[in-house]
Amino acid sequence: MKNSLRIVLFVLFVALTSGVQAQTRYLDEVFTDVQVDTSVTYGQNFEVFTNFASLQPLIMDVYRPVGDVVTNRPLVLLSHNGSFLPEILTHNLAGLCFNGRKDSSTVELCKRFARRGYVAVSFDYRLGWSATSGVQEIRTQTIIQAVYRAMQDSKTLVRYFKNDFANSNSWGIDTGKIVIGGTNSGAYVALAAGSLNDTTELTNPKFIGSHGAFIKQDTLGSFDGFGGVQNYDNYPGISSRFECVLALGGAVGDTSWIQAGEPPVIAFQGLNESGTPYNTAVVTTTTGQPVIEVSGSGDFMPYVVAKGNNAVFGNTFHQGPPNKDGNGTITTSIEGLYPFYGKEFEPWNWYDASCYNNSQQMQTLNPGSNPVTGNLYIDTIMGYTTPRLYKMFVDPTFTSVNDIKGKTEMSLLPNPAASSFSILTNMDEAIAGINISDMTGRSVKEIAAGTSTKNIDVSALNNGIYLISIKLTDGSMATKKLTVKR
Repeated sequence: MKNSLRIVLFVLFVALTSGVQAQTRYLDEVFTDVQVDTSVTYGQNFEVFTNFASLQPLIMDVYRPVGDVVTNRPLVLLSHNGSFLPEILTHNLAGLCFNGRKDSSTVELCKRFARRGYVAVSFDYRLGWSATSGVQEIRTQTIIQAVYRAMQDSKTLVRYFKNDFANSNSWGIDTGKIVIGGTNSGAYVALAAGSLNDTTELTNPKFIGSHGAFIKQDTLGSFDGFGGVQNYDNYPGISSRFECVLALGGAVGDTSWIQAGEPPVIAFQGLNESGTPYNTAVVTTTTGQPVIEVSGSGDFMPYVVAKGNNAVFGNTFHQGPPNKDGNGTITTSIEGLYPFYGKEFEPWNWYDASCYNNSQQMQTLNPGSNPVTGNLYIDTIMGYTTPRLYKMFVDPTFTSVNDIKGKTEMSLLPNPAASSFSILTNMDEAIAGINISDMTGRSVKEIAAGTSTKNIDVSALNNGIYLISIKLTDGSMATKKLTVKR
């Protein structure tokens, strides 16, 4: 009878623990549903295609977790791909299958961030440059100006949210926790926003033509988007500061742009990328015409680390594959850089099937593109990125994403709990501490190391869902959901 009882209890314990997953807000998908506010205007600026004679609205889609009551959420702003040209032009001129802020991978990333408790945004920016010009200087000048204008628009977006925060905080964000990111062209935008901030950086010979500097701030406006006859001032007097860059496949105009004190960078790129070089090389048009020399992740990320800009991440996270320098030599892993060996243009992306299947250009850029493969790469992107953002924005002592569940059975019983609960586990490692927080992230109870894990008192807590965060002395940790219900 005793053996039978033991078997029943063991089966019950396994049944209870098998369905429990480590759930930590901002690391894991703690929400199921996402609401999207589409076509929200965040500013306006002069349009390239009317020769700056008219203002165009700047549009975004905002993704938020359904049912979330937190009002101090980190904000991730993602800019889309598209070669800085309208979709109709990229499709008609080169058979490219881009879809602006509705780009498949950008939408998927926004949803994944939102399900983790972030506010995520896919935003449009001003487009236009002379891609078909037969004169290289014109191609070079106009593409640099296109990146510059898009960078200004990204900072307008930062100021939009800071202005909203100052008045009503209708989006429920923390203005000290903002990431600017993007894929392909959008990554160029994010990197420029993070590193192009000194007028001496515009005096590099590659940015000067027969009529002087390609970027004239009295014409285009300042780095943040103020002044200039071709620029409209959005939200003057508000800071454009943000905290991190997330670059998926982009490059910087020159590695000299990278200076100490700039935002940390998390970068992903295919080593065989043909559109944007992984190291330093000249970008060409789809017809093979040279545009400008740029430096991809393999060359600019060592500068980011050497300048100390990624020191906030420490050196305890799982690292990506080793870097490859401009000589083709495999070196060491770089904190913040995840290279995809053997992969080309946007391996994390997929495109409209009717366009992709009929576009040799797209099949050459991203061979085998499909949602299943793209989502696997996004799994890696999220798994690499979110722990670093968690350390920046939530817990500066956070050093590991090792999941306790991966090496031990663990459960909270009873769950729901009325007045107390116990942590049931077979682990040998000591518990370094336990924290109980509500769904806003506010800590409501701390349990010191060495305290009994049996009959933990929660009688003073209101009914609701709480996060029980448990950390072991070996650095591994997990968070379980506990419902308090009476």
